[in-house]
Amino acid sequence: MPNVYCVILAGGTGSRLWPLSRPAMPKQFLDVVGVGQTMLQLTYQRFLPLCPPERVIVVTLQDYLPLVREQLPNIPQSNILAEPFKRNTAAAIALATAFLKQVDPDATMVVTPADHLILNNDVFINSISQAILHAQASDTLMTIGIKAFRPETAYGYIQVGDKSDHSDPDSTVHKVKTFTEKPNADMANTFFECGDFCWNSGVFVWRRKAIEDALRKSAPTIQQNFDILDTIPVSSWTQAIRDIYEQVETISIDYAVLEKADNESVCLTQAAWSDVGAWNAVYEQCPKDPQANAVVNNNAYLKHSQGCLVHAPKNETVVIDGLQDYIVIRRDSKTLICPRAKSDSTWRYAAEFKAELGS
Repeated sequence: MPNVYCVILAGGTGSRLWPLSRPAMPKQFLDVVGVGQTMLQLTYQRFLPLCPPERVIVVTLQDYLPLVREQLPNIPQSNILAEPFKRNTAAAIALATAFLKQVDPDATMVVTPADHLILNNDVFINSISQAILHAQASDTLMTIGIKAFRPETAYGYIQVGDKSDHSDPDSTVHKVKTFTEKPNADMANTFFECGDFCWNSGVFVWRRKAIEDALRKSAPTIQQNFDILDTIPVSSWTQAIRDIYEQVETISIDYAVLEKADNESVCLTQAAWSDVGAWNAVYEQCPKDPQANAVVNNNAYLKHSQGCLVHAPKNETVVIDGLQDYIVIRRDSKTLICPRAKSDSTWRYAAEFKAELGS
């Protein structure tokens, strides 16, 4: 599709899937579900039907530049934008927007995290294509919405309004009533029971100018910081970006813009989506044996065990006897064994025992 660019946000620092994922090698650069490709590579390939390699942009931390170049050798090196510090998604998106302002001012941006999993890609790309057409026809800020299957405090929620185009019975684009980022447990239960809320997938579609205008309106200080790049050639951005990131606010695009904007739409998709944000989410996405055990990458022998996830290096053998609903994760002499029900909090171990466990 002409003027369509895929912007991959790959700056996560790897805390939620410890000990596999760590700051030096976060999950976007790992084969988390054992399919032979990293999450970043899967994301890149997902969007190739819409964007050739020269229209793929990656925003990542400076420390991860070698990893991106190694894993995505086909995209131009000039399309890999390095952040000197982690400043969350508002700054990352503003940086990509400034880059496209020089490369293709009429660009339409598909913004996606690097570390999410989509199982039925054809369905997802059809939804993205519909969102692109809608965004190109208006100044709407589009979000891809996912059906909520449970109350969830880790996701943003979108209250779905009327269809944007009543003349098209097949359209899944709706107006947005409200946009709420990561509610508390009571509010998440209310949203789920209400039935007209969906999850925010973190995948956005908008015209370049539309998101620049939205940043200028809702987060003017952020946009003003990045305006200085308009007068500097991209090849000379390194010092200017460092200066900007020294002072720009650390905030997500959800809080900075989407909760305040009045020109939002949501495109509902039937694609199977997961942010793979905890080990239990990895377990849900992996093939299971007849005892509902999932084994990734290694030789594991499980006896009298049900509902377990085992993730270890290929050259190691793991024997488990008598566990039920546990996760067993091993990498580089670090091992995690805990109930799957506690897998959402495994990042706390790395934080609590940082000195003893290492990064």
